[in-house]
Amino acid sequence: MNRKRSKKLKIQTNGKSYTIKDSPLYRLRSKKKLANILKSDLNNLKKLRLDADNYHEFEDKGKGGKPRKIQCPCNGLEKIHSRIASLLCRIKTPDYLQSGKKGHSNVSNANVHLGSSCLLATDIKSFFPSTKRYMLFSFFFHSMECSADVADILSDLCTINGHIPTGSQISMPLAFWANSHMFDELYLLSVKHAVKMTVYVDDLTFSGDAVNKLFMSVTQRIITKHNQVMHPDKTKLYRGYESKLITGVVVKGDNLLVRNEQHKMLFSDVECWKAIKDIPSAINSNIAKKVIGRMHSMSVIDSKFKDKVRTLRISTAT
Repeated sequence: MNRKRSKKLKIQTNGKSYTIKDSPLYRLRSKKKLANILKSDLNNLKKLRLDADNYHEFEDKGKGGKPRKIQCPCNGLEKIHSRIASLLCRIKTPDYLQSGKKGHSNVSNANVHLGSSCLLATDIKSFFPSTKRYMLFSFFFHSMECSADVADILSDLCTINGHIPTGSQISMPLAFWANSHMFDELYLLSVKHAVKMTVYVDDLTFSGDAVNKLFMSVTQRIITKHNQVMHPDKTKLYRGYESKLITGVVVKGDNLLVRNEQHKMLFSDVECWKAIKDIPSAINSNIAKKVIGRMHSMSVIDSKFKDKVRTLRISTAT
């Protein structure tokens, strides 16, 4: 049964940052203590371990317009997920991880690879659905050194139909930690060959002189070994002279550029805005907000769009 989603809870790190061994979840052996840490009780956790009625499921359009299934926790499970996510987000992550960190973004991820020679861009196919319950159990049991029963409860609480949900606050941090051995092995390969590596959720980028077809083959072998799949349609090997697309940003030599696709969408939106810009209160219209939002997004890559936002505000009726 689908339930109405409640207001999204915020992840609370309270400014804390520590190693995995300093996490309250580390070496947790008591179910009662787990319930206290999650600000709940054992009876409630037992109820929330079940998939039934604890998720709001629906379809949304993903990249390219393809439908994708979204699973959002509800009925109290969202509070548990928010608490677990808050604890996980306090654990220090490797420098190569660019997602889920303050001051980092898809743009900072692309920025690492400025001036790159050869580059490999790829991603993990169906990253959240392919991160299975046994991977979570392994993380909690082996990496966090929880007792088997505590790891079992946490694994049930954090999965639906045997995998990480796609629409929860735990999805991104837990998917990283559950696959951290794979990412670490890829990083060691990169260090060995003087290659720069970054991870942005499910996107992996490698740049350097040693990035070639053999490097790509070894990368794929490592990913497959860890029961994940390198997406065949989203894997590209770039030569040094080519413009490179990295997490939605174009890298050309030492410059970051906005994608042509973004320019085309902005042009289309601006044409709609021109038709209503002289109408009273046009600045408060949805189309004006859409154009301004798109320009702000593009200004992170190219600062000239900040001036365009100012121009639009001045020339639009209030």
